[in-house]
Amino acid sequence: GSKPTSAIYPLRTGTVDVQAPAQVRGFLGDTVELRCKLPPLEHKVQVTQATWTRRTAAGDDLNVAVFHPTQGSSFPEPGRLEFVAARPGEELRDASLALRGLRAEDEANYTCRFAMFPDGSKSARTWLRVLAQPENAAETEEVPPGPLSLEPVPVARCVSRGGRPPARISWSYPDGKANDSLVPGHLPGTFDVISLLTLTPSSQADGQNVTCKVEHESFKEAVLLSVTLAVPYPPEVSISGYDDNWYLGRSEATLNCDVRSKPEPTGYDWSTTRGPLPPSAEAQGSHLLIRTVDESINTTFICHVTNALGTGQAEMTVLIREPQPGLSITIIVIVAIVATVVTVFLVALLPVYFCGFRRSRESFLWHIPCPSATSECHHGCRAWAPTMTRAKLRTWPPPAESSVPWGSGSSLDH
Repeated sequence: GSKPTSAIYPLRTGTVDVQAPAQVRGFLGDTVELRCKLPPLEHKVQVTQATWTRRTAAGDDLNVAVFHPTQGSSFPEPGRLEFVAARPGEELRDASLALRGLRAEDEANYTCRFAMFPDGSKSARTWLRVLAQPENAAETEEVPPGPLSLEPVPVARCVSRGGRPPARISWSYPDGKANDSLVPGHLPGTFDVISLLTLTPSSQADGQNVTCKVEHESFKEAVLLSVTLAVPYPPEVSISGYDDNWYLGRSEATLNCDVRSKPEPTGYDWSTTRGPLPPSAEAQGSHLLIRTVDESINTTFICHVTNALGTGQAEMTVLIREPQPGLSITIIVIVAIVATVVTVFLVALLPVYFCGFRRSRESFLWHIPCPSATSECHHGCRAWAPTMTRAKLRTWPPPAESSVPWGSGSSLDH
């Protein structure tokens, strides 16, 4: 809106310019000054009278105030009007008029006219705007309980009361629609603007922060009012748990009915597109337990959810696969993991095993008794045993030096 204008725009009439602002703005109940004066004149002029008139909506000019240099001022409605600078007996050059207790009906075009001799009448026009600054508030709109239709419902209210002219209201939420109404305000000539933000209830809208923007020409900047939506909505349903790997014979499979709902759900109902649930399916509230996957599970399941506002449902089609030939992939993976762990364990034990074997072998050879008091053993068994070859071990004990076999009768004859 336009701002108060302080500059004076003269209306040129011959050689004399009557100085008056093109527009003046005032607020209801306040005092406003309609300025009107003559500039210093280069030639002698006698002002015989100054008058103010107001143009009505019908186009007629009504007298508002008159000032005569000798008789003083005259007002059809005394008490609200006063000439600011003009005084009886003084030279009349300033006909500025003060208007108190501003009313809405004071808004009009005003004409200031000087009657001068010998120049005649000279005038200027001023548009008086009467404003009222509104009071603003925003709040959530309570959605009435009961079943909802798919039509948008009011979820927030923004009110601008007592404005003149009416305020302009807009909302920041793009998915909503504003329904505005205009009613008379508390004071005559003022207006109340009521804006309702409407939308279709959904989980996406619940908890959203929206902003009501109020604009008025009396504001230096727009007023922003924030509201957090509290939107109830019927159940929004989806089904999870099916991984596209249900095969014949599988046991303990589960479908989950996932729900977003405000208020909370009051009931779950599981069924199929063919009708009731198969015998191997058991409804457990928001879960559907499949005891054993068989041919009857090859169907489309439906989860139907109810809350205080309405219902919602979702479907899930299950396709049963043939059982896996031989070992299942899970068993194969487990066997492979176990085999890998065992192999790594055995490889890690090899160094320990060979070290222990070597120590055992050396210990065995260390304690072999000396075969005889031959030169091979004159250093003792401790020096000899580790140097024994594999051949010597095979022929132990060594044969006697005589050619007579051990244990023959000839040895007894001696």
